Amino acid sequence: MRTDNADDPERFAQRYSVSANPSQLATELEVLGSDYQANGYTTIAQADRMSAALGLEPGKILVDLGAGCGWPGLYMAASTGCSVLSIDPVGEGSATARDRIVADCLEPPSAAIQADAEAIPLRSRSVDAIVHGDVLC
Repeated sequence: MRTDNADDPERFAQRYSVSANPSQLATELEVLGSDYQANGYTTIAQADRMSAALGLEPGKILVDLGAGCGWPGLYMAASTGCSVLSIDPVGEGSATARDRIVADCLEPPSAAIQADAEAIPLRSRSVDAIVHGDVLC
C-alpha cells in the first residue's frame, strides 16, 4: 500500500500553484529547454521525437492525459500545428494550461479541461494520438 500521497490532488494543486515561480521557470528552461511550468521530465528533444513518431500536423488532434500545466502537449501543438486537448484532474493545472493556450494563440480548437482519465469526455475514435508524459511514474 502506498503511503506517500503520490495521487493526492491537494499535493498536485500546491505544486501547480507555485510552478510559475521565477526560479523554478529558470531551472525548467535550463534543464528541459521549456517554460511551460512543466510538472514532468520530458525534454524538448523528446517531445519533438514524440511529435514526429505520432505524425502530428495541422488537422490532427492530440490528447495529453495527466497534462498538469500543459507540458508537453501544448508545446507539441504549438510546434506542429495540431490541436490538443489537455486533460488533468486537478483544477490548478488545467487553469494554467488554459492560460497558456490563450497566450500561445492555440484556441480554438485546442482546450484544457479538468477531467479524470477514466472518464474522458470524448467520442470513440475522435482523436489521432494520446500522450501521457510522466503519468505512470
